[in-house]
Amino acid sequence: MYGEQQLELDVWMNDLFVDALRESKLVAQVASEEMGQVKDVGQGRFSVVLDPLDGSSNVKSNNIFGTIFGIFDRKRLPARGSDLFAAGYMIYGPATTFVYATSTGVNEFVQGGGGRSGEFFLIEEGLRLPSKGRLYGIGGHRDRWIPEIKEFVGELERELMNLRYGGSFVGDFNQILHYGGFFAYPAQVDKPAGKYRLHFESNPIAFIAEAAGGAGTTGTERILDVAATGIEQTVPTYVGNRDLVDRFRSRF
Repeated sequence: MYGEQQLELDVWMNDLFVDALRESKLVAQVASEEMGQVKDVGQGRFSVVLDPLDGSSNVKSNNIFGTIFGIFDRKRLPARGSDLFAAGYMIYGPATTFVYATSTGVNEFVQGGGGRSGEFFLIEEGLRLPSKGRLYGIGGHRDRWIPEIKEFVGELERELMNLRYGGSFVGDFNQILHYGGFFAYPAQVDKPAGKYRLHFESNPIAFIAEAAGGAGTTGTERILDVAATGIEQTVPTYVGNRDLVDRFRSRF
């Protein structure tokens, strides 16, 4: 429905997650970037939104990709991001890691080995964004960025922040979460609503950013406050350290 080519792996991962959520008996509704509509899967208390394969363009080159999800408690979809109960992501990289956030904080887990490969072990509790950001990353084509983001990136470069951009939201945001900084897939002159899907990408990541002491904005409003008008919505997405997000937002 988004005019993008689906990989066989996209479909396989979508089916894997939807089937598991159905079998859990805990979930009533699922919406996924790989489906064109909300799917009823049971009578449970939770609704789940997910991007089953974020960074699918990285699969062929064996670079980082992952899964993004958000969980709503007793809310029907579509729903506002401020109503999220929890959110998280998994990264399938050199290690398989799992970042999980609720309103009380962010925790990071790693999948263990030694005969217990199905288990995840806590490696960092109460994860917080570093007070000073070191990295930035911006998606999209530079010549199509809106003037506000071009100007802001110029500032970050003059402040000698390091560029990191790997082509998957989970991988790029995970760098910001651990080292601090600013990441965006901005509004573009030919695409003012941005690229990232509000439900499947922007809301869950903004929720995690806020739980870690950061912020997320569309440029004009808090991402989590954007009214949910449809499951297919896209929004300009700017996340990271609160001081950097606030500096950027002051341009609008």
